[in-house]
Amino acid sequence: MNKPGIVLLASTVGLLALLAPLSLSLYLAQSQGREAVMSSLHEVANDVLERARIERGQINDAISQLDQQPSPVTCSSQQLDRMRSLALSYRYIVGMAAMAGSTLLCNTLLTQAEPLVLGPFSGPDPSGLRFWNKVQLPGLADKDFAVVARGDYAAIIHPDFALDLLNQQSSMSVAFLQTRLHRIIGQRGVVKPQWVERYSGNGQALEFEDEGYFVVIVPASNSETAALAAQSTSAMSERMRHLALVITPIGLVLGLALAALVLYLARRRLSLEGELQAALERDEFFIEYQPIIDLRSGRCVGAEALARWRNQNGKLISPSVFIPMAEANGLIQRITARVMEIVVRDAAQLLRDDERLHIAINLSTEDLKTQDAEQRLRRLSAEAGMGPRSLMVEITERGLIDPDKSRAVLLAVRASGFQVAIDDFGTGHSSLSYLATYDLDFLKIDKMFIDTLGTDAPTRLVTLHIIELARSLGLQMIAEGVENQTQCDILRQHGVQYAQGWLFARPMSIEQLSAFIDQHTAAARHDSEQAQPAGGFNGG
Repeated sequence: MNKPGIVLLASTVGLLALLAPLSLSLYLAQSQGREAVMSSLHEVANDVLERARIERGQINDAISQLDQQPSPVTCSSQQLDRMRSLALSYRYIVGMAAMAGSTLLCNTLLTQAEPLVLGPFSGPDPSGLRFWNKVQLPGLADKDFAVVARGDYAAIIHPDFALDLLNQQSSMSVAFLQTRLHRIIGQRGVVKPQWVERYSGNGQALEFEDEGYFVVIVPASNSETAALAAQSTSAMSERMRHLALVITPIGLVLGLALAALVLYLARRRLSLEGELQAALERDEFFIEYQPIIDLRSGRCVGAEALARWRNQNGKLISPSVFIPMAEANGLIQRITARVMEIVVRDAAQLLRDDERLHIAINLSTEDLKTQDAEQRLRRLSAEAGMGPRSLMVEITERGLIDPDKSRAVLLAVRASGFQVAIDDFGTGHSSLSYLATYDLDFLKIDKMFIDTLGTDAPTRLVTLHIIELARSLGLQMIAEGVENQTQCDILRQHGVQYAQGWLFARPMSIEQLSAFIDQHTAAARHDSEQAQPAGGFNGG
């Protein structure tokens, strides 16, 4: 990508990096605001249910005590005194009464001139309680009470005791419901009938939004009753504003940091592109060599040349950084040419002394579009007095996507006597077609397949299939990334001829490679005179 393109991309990404955290902050503020409101509603509804549970327990307890010590005369002064004493003992009970069916005979709040017929009741619930709501007692007509009876006695309570959780200025509404009949037993604030009808009574909590309200309905454990809590959505807006005041500055700081990081990376990329160009001029590239081992004899038969870049500050730049950058900026062919020159300079004497050795050089996609790489290889090897089989080229499947150009280049390479290996086999999409289309000498099995050997991974069968395929096509094989003896043993057992990886050695300098070759040649001296199978490295 050229410089204007990088600047445009960096500006766009930088703007997105700034806006994304801000947008996320607002979204989080809204989401957390809603979550906070719903959480508060659930908390209030559960508090209502807890109060109702305590209230119900006190009613049952008070009536049970009256049942245990019945009065011989209903509504006698002795019975009324007993009921007054019990009413004072319980927080939620304001009075007690004697009942006969649905008729309230007498009560502890005032003297009744005559029995009071309460009419139809709600219930009974599973504990046998019968309910009358909004009962007005003679002499106390300005107040509504709830009467809860069991058998011959009843407790008189304020219907809003369980709902008395909030201050008068609260915007929250609460209600206590009888779920089976969809009836409101008590309420404070706005409670719309359609909210109650919406609850199915299935024993599960329900939350929803309706006409500008958040609503939560939580059932009691017996599912006969439930608590409802509601609040206007405007309350969430207020919470969201408070959260936004906290979260948005954080999002802004994060956005600025991300934007700064994007701009820094863009500048670094532009800087690296310039450094890469200068590195070629300052000769900052060097080569490390990873040995390739003959699995049959243990002898080192050569190495793969790996490009390395140490900039003028002494910092190593990873190939995963500079190789894609070189490809994107049209510099990869210059790097390939530099690698060839360094390999010939480093290894010419070593390769002349032992014609069985070889050095493998990687060619890029761009290198396979012209004859330059083949001509340079031929010229350099001739000038150094090396045979063509001392050098091998490695190509990837990606480099073969243009068969019209790459086939002609590879034919010229092989016609000049250089051997060709396909690298990273199996990682592309057309591996088999490449084997059928091109004349190749070696197949390199990618590390991702080697890693499956000695494991239970299903893909280990793919690795064995690749080995059989190469054998059927008469290709020599090099396993990449071998890291343990189990992998090595399996490869040897299945006829793979060569391998490289950390089990044998890490990439090294040419001096270290020379010593490594001598060491392994001495260790495998009894096999050094044996001929390689046809097509092997230089007949060694």
